[in-house]
Amino acid sequence: MAGEGEKLRLAREKKTWSLTEAEEVTKIRARYLEALEAEEYEIIPGMAYVKGFLRTYARHLDLDPEEILALYKSSRISESKPSLKVPHYTSHSRLWWRRPTMAMIMALLVIILVVAIAHWSPRSQTSVTYTPAPLPSSPAENKAEESAANSSAQDSTATNSLADSDTEGLIVQLEFNQNCWLLVKADGKVVLEGEYSVGTTKEIKASDEIEFVTVGNAGGVVVTINGAVQPSLGDSGEVVNNIVLTKDSINVR
Repeated sequence: MAGEGEKLRLAREKKTWSLTEAEEVTKIRARYLEALEAEEYEIIPGMAYVKGFLRTYARHLDLDPEEILALYKSSRISESKPSLKVPHYTSHSRLWWRRPTMAMIMALLVIILVVAIAHWSPRSQTSVTYTPAPLPSSPAENKAEESAANSSAQDSTATNSLADSDTEGLIVQLEFNQNCWLLVKADGKVVLEGEYSVGTTKEIKASDEIEFVTVGNAGGVVVTINGAVQPSLGDSGEVVNNIVLTKDSINVR
């Protein structure tokens, strides 16, 4: 069965489009379209861009975007499966206990076991061992222990706070350094739509994903996700579509 790249290439050729013509229609660079068809995804900067480009390209080629994405995910999973190596055992390993040396060792172990059982018989344990009560701690030691306990509790609280912050959703800041028109969805709902001028800043929050449905002048906006500045969405004046960002796709610097 053909992979997602082969399906995209065949659909483009069916429309008799060259890569340059496909670039003009989809607004995706020809070298990225060629990478999609060759399934050379390392050329494209980030998984979010790969998924967005696959959706856009499939839609323009009259293919089902979800089917193309499913093929992409399936190929990624099959590549990541580790191979299992079964250790090779020779038939000689089954006869180790027949060797004279091992027989002597086994006999010695039996003797040691018998002596140990005789030594730890009930009669040998009639004596009572006296254990003195622990001395009371001095006030200075009590204060030191209390301070250490408080410090440990504070460290635990700080660790829990960091863990809670890691489980939050997406907080995206947009800073416009050029005039830019865009349409953005958060968890499937439209949260921004329109043209924004130089110097404008916007903040978007989402639980699962944020989708840049359309960005006119992709080089005119700086995207920061959960405090991490992301690669540019594209070049100045370039139009990009269907870029989906999740926590897994954040580029942490």
